[in-house]
Amino acid sequence: MTKFWCVDVLRIASVYYVIAVVIAMLLYPGGNHIELDQVGYSLHKNFLSELGFHKTMSGDLNFFSSFFWNTAMYMTLLQGVSFLFIPKLFSESKVSFIFACLGTLFMFPACIFFVGVALTPGDIYFDAHIFTTTAAFNLYTLAILFYVFAFIFSPLSNFYASTGILLFIAVGIYSYYLGDFQPIDALNDRERFLEVYTMDFLIFNAVLQKVMISLMIITVFIFTFGLN
Repeated sequence: MTKFWCVDVLRIASVYYVIAVVIAMLLYPGGNHIELDQVGYSLHKNFLSELGFHKTMSGDLNFFSSFFWNTAMYMTLLQGVSFLFIPKLFSESKVSFIFACLGTLFMFPACIFFVGVALTPGDIYFDAHIFTTTAAFNLYTLAILFYVFAFIFSPLSNFYASTGILLFIAVGIYSYYLGDFQPIDALNDRERFLEVYTMDFLIFNAVLQKVMISLMIITVFIFTFGLN
């Protein structure tokens, strides 16, 4: 049972997330924050959370795409449950066990907030969507930091700690960037949005977000080999 939650569930959830997001992208009607008439989904012009919009920026109903996006985000809750079981794998070292417990203390609510991102589509609950996104990344950053220390003080190879350090630095910088960023509702305050943001800025943020999410998925998948 422990291996199922600590290894199998993390791997299944990670793989399903990727598959579901790809399907959601293929089913996305179109439109981005600047080009409302865009056809389909653009990897460098659309944010991942746009897959969960009730209606796209082009005004099209987004039922099928949002369905797969939401199921992908709900899988993060299973990952949160997995991290409730993980600390006991570090029980050989009291220090590692304590750090793992602290990591789970932040990881579980981070996963809940990631689910909250899906429950607060940006086209309907803009402020709540921004809050849940920022909170999720902030908590995730702290969780990874404590798990890095858990790996460092464990008998496991330092490879896993090094991987965690790289992710902590990347996500930490991104969390700081999100905290300093002042988002504008592109639907209800469109004129101001177009005055402030350019396509280059949109592309930079859309690509950066995907890089961060990819790093998170890859790192968690790598961690499962150490946990195994």
